[in-house]
Amino acid sequence: MFRKKVLIGVTIMILMVSLTGCTKESKVEVPKVTQPQAGVSQLPEGHPTETPASTVDKAVQIAAETKINDLLNKNYPGDWKVSGTTLSKGTYTENGNYKMVDDVEKLFPGTMGVSIFVGEERISSSVKQGAERVLKGYATPTTVGEVMKSGTTTSSLISGYLKVYVPFKDSSGKTVAVITVSVPQA
Repeated sequence: MFRKKVLIGVTIMILMVSLTGCTKESKVEVPKVTQPQAGVSQLPEGHPTETPASTVDKAVQIAAETKINDLLNKNYPGDWKVSGTTLSKGTYTENGNYKMVDDVEKLFPGTMGVSIFVGEERISSSVKQGAERVLKGYATPTTVGEVMKSGTTTSSLISGYLKVYVPFKDSSGKTVAVITVSVPQA
């Protein structure tokens, strides 16, 4: 049992170091994650904060949004639909399949990962811990809720990446999900 806990702890540290850049230069620290209060998003302790993107970055945001929408519309024809937390586009369902996030990840080499949220639930992620997808254990960024409400693509800067939040809308124009991708900045 102890061995399993150590293995899980080491795996989490490796994932955090390789994906988020949340550690200090030569000292590996595992971020402390507390359970967020209802409706409140919390980042792991020591995680870099996001700052609003500049006007220069808006061009990258628009280009990323266009690439994502073009790819998904080409590969997954049809309207976006949500039933509970199950997300579909046309006849394809993303939950448990991860093709959409993997396809979008290929568009942005060097990304920290791609996630899709329905409400506050991460239903799909390109980030893996071993063979498992990382879906739980990390707070939903506040910006996801803002994009769900506004229906407007937005972006922020975080540790050398432009994090782009793109809403997915159903045929009536209601935002049903949000995809996030961290685009590496040169």
